[in-house]
Amino acid sequence: MFTINDFLKGIQVYAEIEKTNEKLKIFKSYKFDGRENRKLVLEVSLKELEEIESEFQKVKDGSDTLKWDEGVLWDKTTFEAAVDVESQSSRFYFSSISNERYTADEHGLKFCVSAASKKYIYALLCNCGNCESDDYDLNLTIRVDSEISSSLEEFFSRFRIHTVKLNSKEILTKKEFNRLIHSYLFNISYNYDVILFIKKSFKRELRYRKRTRSGQMFPYKAYKQELTKYYSQAIAVDIPFTQYLAFYHVAEYFFQIISEQNAFDEIEQFITRPSFSPYKKEDIKQFYNKIKKKMREQSEDGVWNEKTALLLSLKEYVVDIENLKNAIHSIDESAIEYYKNSDVNFADGSKKIDFDESDDHVYLAIRDRVYSVRNAIVHSKEGDKLRYEPFKHDKQLAKEIPLIRSIAEEIIINSADSIKF
Repeated sequence: MFTINDFLKGIQVYAEIEKTNEKLKIFKSYKFDGRENRKLVLEVSLKELEEIESEFQKVKDGSDTLKWDEGVLWDKTTFEAAVDVESQSSRFYFSSISNERYTADEHGLKFCVSAASKKYIYALLCNCGNCESDDYDLNLTIRVDSEISSSLEEFFSRFRIHTVKLNSKEILTKKEFNRLIHSYLFNISYNYDVILFIKKSFKRELRYRKRTRSGQMFPYKAYKQELTKYYSQAIAVDIPFTQYLAFYHVAEYFFQIISEQNAFDEIEQFITRPSFSPYKKEDIKQFYNKIKKKMREQSEDGVWNEKTALLLSLKEYVVDIENLKNAIHSIDESAIEYYKNSDVNFADGSKKIDFDESDDHVYLAIRDRVYSVRNAIVHSKEGDKLRYEPFKHDKQLAKEIPLIRSIAEEIIINSADSIKF
């Protein structure tokens, strides 16, 4: 797993290599003036690689000293994991970190954030060489005019990976390391407004952004500004949690009025039947029971059942399932198949959506999936069987964005008024 051959396999995903008995050379290909060129970016003695390799081959108490697990390099007294910054405003500031920052050194524990260690990048590339090629998307930036690296440390710095590190004088379990690290990262957030999180993988992240459309720019409809503000808020950020809730607020906007109108329509239909008589006790009793049933759908503060209201809003404003399907496809071509075959693993009661079924089945499946995701996000009570956890479930939540975004767009468009010219 951590041999020099594993490392070389990982490097070959991003660059070309030439290896002799004594030296390793790494080249990066690039185009200039329409021609393929090759630049030497690293020339280093194999002894330097052998020294790192030996760190992974040492045995202590019957187990390998260093282990790699979901992007974490650790042993009994050290812990190192790649971190990224959540807020875009902090990204440039964070990218400039090279020396140790946010250092804390007490009680035999030393914490810091800095450029990844040689051992970490070595392990990362070894793991890359043993995985599918698209599992890792490391950013190896080489300028044409850059100097040739003469050490692995200098070369590894070009990957621009930063890690959080913890060194302990006492032996700790991985669970204890994780608990300490997460508390440390919270303190950074609290004191510096820099939101750092541990990267669980280096798999290429997909940003679900709609492709540019060639539609008309002239406005023929007056969209409700309350809805377009939520929509704009969702588009402006890359955080799936914020995006999902902002798009959901668009659907939620009509819950109260559409539930009331549904109740009024049912009552009107009942009392205007030719067989209904206000003088017949049986008719009055049926009318009373209908009113009582409807009132049970309201909470004490007058808010109607949200799950029912969501279904009513979908049927009222998402009037064409085929349009919705096409809108989802334009955001992510794989989404329709994904919704057909996959549940939401952090949401209780989520349903698969088969757009080839009848419209009634599709509406119900959409309602259940969207509502379950919304609940998993909003309700974070300890003890719930399934719930959304920030960062841990962001990739899964991002896959739900094409659906909720397309629903929001259909609602905005179909609830708009025509502009009279």
